[in-house]
Amino acid sequence: MTSAPTSPGRRERHKRTTRQALEEAALVLFARDGFDATTVEAIAERAEVSPRTFFRYFAAKEEVLDMGWAERRERLARLVREAPAVADDLAAAVAALEGIAVDFEAERHRVVLRAAAVASSSALRGRTADTLTAWEATLAEGLAARRGLDVPDEEAGVAAAVAVALWRWAIRRWAGSAGSADAATDPVEPRGDAPVGVPLRELLRRATAQLAQR
Repeated sequence: MTSAPTSPGRRERHKRTTRQALEEAALVLFARDGFDATTVEAIAERAEVSPRTFFRYFAAKEEVLDMGWAERRERLARLVREAPAVADDLAAAVAALEGIAVDFEAERHRVVLRAAAVASSSALRGRTADTLTAWEATLAEGLAARRGLDVPDEEAGVAAAVAVALWRWAIRRWAGSAGSADAATDPVEPRGDAPVGVPLRELLRRATAQLAQR
């Protein structure tokens, strides 16, 4: 008797579960041992799959740390466009980043592990800087488009740069300083230095309020 073929839904769930297991294994090892010292073989062993399986999902171990950055950049562009029409450039940019913060709040554990991994490698720190630069450009372009401009003007560029700076402060406070002792030595239970229960969105708002008072 021939067994029934695996349904597409079941295959997709299995692929998603395997990918998540690889990501979790890699993040824990990166945070504990450092990115450069962690091998693909070690990641695969922790996830209980073969190195060949790892390469079915990722071309290199760096890709594990992307955590959907390309999709988030697209989401950021959409959130800027959807910001309230009455908001000025800075308020619109911060509102868009608050939307991204919702995504981060749902996976704080992974965000903190990633921060520890990035802190262990100068190459990854550069990669993260490039990501934030891309976010800044996306914000500036979106802000310009809201005002009917083809390219960002000075106002849009400054607002985007300030919003990203506020984001950097808020996420460090929320997830703990990159490379902090807690994140590096206790990757299973990472801790930020923000008061317990304070959402990333709230810290972003606090940072913005501090700026407005000056």
